[in-house]
Amino acid sequence: MPSLPSTTRRTVLAGAAASPILWVPPAAAALRPQGVHLAFGADPRHQMAVSWSTPSSVRRPRLEVGPDRGLGQLVDVESRSSKDVRTVYHHARLAHLEPDTTYRYRVSHAGSAPAEGTFRTAPARPRAFRFAAFGDMGVNAAAAAHVALIREQQPDFSFVVGDLCYADSSGGTGAGGDETQDFALWDRWLRQIQPSARSAPWMTTVGNHEMEAGNGELGYAGYLDRFALPRNGVHGSPVTYSFVYGNVGFVALDGNDASYEIARNADYLGAAQDRWLVRRLEAMRARPDLDFIVVGFHNCMYCTNLVHGSDGGHRDRWEGIFDRFGVDLVVNGHNHCYERTHPVRGGEAVAEAPRGAVVDSARGTTYLTAGGAGQAVYPVGGQPLSYVTIEGGVRVPEPTTWSSVTSAQHSIAFLDVTPRDRHGVARMRLVARATDGTVLDRVTLRR
Repeated sequence: MPSLPSTTRRTVLAGAAASPILWVPPAAAALRPQGVHLAFGADPRHQMAVSWSTPSSVRRPRLEVGPDRGLGQLVDVESRSSKDVRTVYHHARLAHLEPDTTYRYRVSHAGSAPAEGTFRTAPARPRAFRFAAFGDMGVNAAAAAHVALIREQQPDFSFVVGDLCYADSSGGTGAGGDETQDFALWDRWLRQIQPSARSAPWMTTVGNHEMEAGNGELGYAGYLDRFALPRNGVHGSPVTYSFVYGNVGFVALDGNDASYEIARNADYLGAAQDRWLVRRLEAMRARPDLDFIVVGFHNCMYCTNLVHGSDGGHRDRWEGIFDRFGVDLVVNGHNHCYERTHPVRGGEAVAEAPRGAVVDSARGTTYLTAGGAGQAVYPVGGQPLSYVTIEGGVRVPEPTTWSSVTSAQHSIAFLDVTPRDRHGVARMRLVARATDGTVLDRVTLRR
């Protein structure tokens, strides 16, 4: 990455993805594209990004796309280099697609065999759909098994709440220097998720392990080199975004900006993220075709697990906003476990929601910790007393009466959304599954 003039943290982050490509001998051109993954644009009915990598620079990287079995449209490709690897990451952004349509695509470069896949755009009008929700995956046998589980369950997309591959194992602390970093893990992780992500978008957020030492002022440059996210987030923070799929609005926040526990990037956006969040939630609640709002970020607002507990920074910044706009579901990771709360408003459980319950989500927000996607589990949760980290990094004990269901097993959450029935009721059914598919939890949110 070229040297940058003295500037603000926001300006540095906004430019982090624009890395130069250095030409290497053309022998690399014979290497097949790998790590293929998809991401929606700001409007999933009409926009999609296709991303892939090559082990080094190549000539004429290209993407061809067309409806169903046909190809024919050639799309411009942006290529990026990244810190400490020879790998080059390629991104093609597609626009003006037809809603609810299957497209075929082919990625290639001069002298290579192509890689092909298909994707389907979001529907023009609400229909039933499924999405997966999880975080804290890594590169390991459990993670690979979960990719297979996700493929088996066939979600329309995945909402992935940070700590993706652990290329920097320091977790945003910077401790250990180069000894904690292995950026080749990114390529292994992208190859690991390709069986799912090449056909169903993985919409990712940043966690504390995406704050990589030496990768830009905020540490996000390596993440941004590898993903083509929607471009509608907070000014100065391209790791934030929102989109609508069917009758659900999704908002991806940067939890590192609000954390009291890990302060590396705390408050780098000031109040800008909060103002943006309010505007997005206002707009979503004003839409008559939207029933549910799902917010995702890495750090836990409500979790009994004693490794990280709960983070009071997010409660102080966002809980009042979530209550004001009736956010239905908040998805977090960070603690490597599964946990679901009763519906919460004003910091208190407002109803009981045991396994199998049907919850009126207008009464309160359900907080979901879905951090069991692959990294070693944290088997120290579900206690009647845990703690919340308050300003200054101090851990304060608190009762956990808001907690409903916990599990220390590896797991993935799957959510089936159905539009309003003839009685005007929409539903979001959550099923948490262990690695072998066993059901750990069920609950239905209704509006």
